[in-house]
Amino acid sequence: MELAVLTGQRRDDIASMLFKDVRDGFLHVVQSKTGARLRISTELRLNSVGLDLSTVIKQCRDRVLSQHLVHHAQASGRAKAGQPVVLDTLSSAFAEARDKAGAKLGITFGRQPPSFHEQRSLAARLHELEGRDAQKLLGHRSAAMTDVYRDSRGAEWIDVA
Repeated sequence: MELAVLTGQRRDDIASMLFKDVRDGFLHVVQSKTGARLRISTELRLNSVGLDLSTVIKQCRDRVLSQHLVHHAQASGRAKAGQPVVLDTLSSAFAEARDKAGAKLGITFGRQPPSFHEQRSLAARLHELEGRDAQKLLGHRSAAMTDVYRDSRGAEWIDVA
């Protein structure tokens, strides 16, 4: 989840990230949907959540040998330790963490709780608040597509004087 909020990448691209893609001070991402080629600095920092990409990548390294940044830390069902996490597992792990956090904070999400993909929108908005170009980060060719991700879905207050 930290990779998703920091990089603003799609679930497929998060699951496909490899340690060998981290080189020369950048995380190299070729987006599966569009083919956009991004070099995201490992110095990328999101102050609002207190995370930087270099530290998050280091945390992906654990006592399990794996090529994948996001992988199983231990055997689970058919998956062996070190194997990549499948997309549905990524989504369900996010949903479980979301629900636990919501329960702890007394938040109810209603009929349409945030999905893993909503982190992409959150990343766009947080990075823009810190002065970064969300369109470049998300790998969009058009500003109109990025505008869809900038939408807070009615979560922000509108001031009327």
